[in-house]
Amino acid sequence: MSEQQSPKSKQNIVRFPSTRKERRHLLLESKDKRVRVTVLLRTVCGWLLLVCTVLFLLSNYRLFTPTSIRSLAEYAVAGLKQHEGDITTINYQNGTFSDAALFDSGIAYADNDSLYLARPGSVVTMTHALGYSSPVVEANDDYVLAYDRGGLNAVLTNSATAVAELTANSSIITGSLGQDGHFVLVTDEQGYRTAVAVYDTSGKEVFKYQSSEYYIVSSSLSPDGKTLAVLAFRQDGVSLHSHVLFYNVSSGDLDADVTLEDALGMTLCYPENGTAAVLCDDGLYLVRRSGDAEHVLTAASSDLIAFTAHDNVLALATRSYSGGARSDLYTVRGSTLSGPYALSEEPSALAISAGGAAVLSASGVTVYDTSFTPQWSNTEAVGARRVLLTDDGTVCALYTKNARLFTAHSEHSEDLTNAY
Repeated sequence: MSEQQSPKSKQNIVRFPSTRKERRHLLLESKDKRVRVTVLLRTVCGWLLLVCTVLFLLSNYRLFTPTSIRSLAEYAVAGLKQHEGDITTINYQNGTFSDAALFDSGIAYADNDSLYLARPGSVVTMTHALGYSSPVVEANDDYVLAYDRGGLNAVLTNSATAVAELTANSSIITGSLGQDGHFVLVTDEQGYRTAVAVYDTSGKEVFKYQSSEYYIVSSSLSPDGKTLAVLAFRQDGVSLHSHVLFYNVSSGDLDADVTLEDALGMTLCYPENGTAAVLCDDGLYLVRRSGDAEHVLTAASSDLIAFTAHDNVLALATRSYSGGARSDLYTVRGSTLSGPYALSEEPSALAISAGGAAVLSASGVTVYDTSFTPQWSNTEAVGARRVLLTDDGTVCALYTKNARLFTAHSEHSEDLTNAY
């Protein structure tokens, strides 16, 4: 009996498709509409995922270069080596540095060999080979600019990799970084006295001005990136005059040429879209794109002790001739000059940010808010070469072999808010 039923049993067996193509064809021909729609959506999503993956790899191929992979490995190794107590210290990779700037919860610093992005705990998140003789570093929230002063090379990086590298035709005098990542290089041109050029984040030149009439000293982009302010000087007979030239970056048009008579410009900062702050050998000027100039501070160059500019704000210290002060501190925020603020000691370095100012002296570092009310001080900063200040009031003291972070809550910090 069982032998007679066996053929009938075999006729009721449904063969499962052995290939993926057959299975997909069977599902597409299903009588259930929900099954067919699900299969179509799965296919569309699969192709979209593939396309997005390809586009991501094409636009971020630099993340998979040997340098980026090595940086990731260094980050992991440094993280494993980190021990309690070093979270406020950044040890320089080669035990030295030439220049540094705040970046991405840490610092970007350079020696002659490389540019490093590092965080507290000596965690190096990126390394980029330089080979510069005199590296200078500038940074904003998203980008780091490193250029070789007196050399030909410059590089723009983000937090992961280099996004633009260029080699100038003439030696670089100075440079600056705009808030949107566009950067400026002033060069000593052959056939011209100097030139200034603006580059976008890919390293493409978007504006250039060459001058056989002026010698360009400094240049800076406005906060919105639309205007370039150029500080230059020209000799007219026995007189030496400085000029501030305002150029429209998009059109290349000269919007204004403001003359500062009998003044030798030293540096320029662009604190707001309509006004540039210019430090000269006879003091500080506020120069407006409308063509007006105001001599807001008179001070001889021999009385200038220190100055700094960061994120379109500027601070400078001059020798004081009042009874109880050794020096006076001034700040420029927007188009407003504030000061003088009396300092009992002569500063060796200054730092400024949106949150206040920091003064480094022989006694350590003292931090002030934007109204120049003392907040806290720390004596351990003695011996630092420079200081940097974050917007939240953290001080990064740059020593010869490492950098250290100090806050109002550090071990040797003293609260000054109730002392005045």
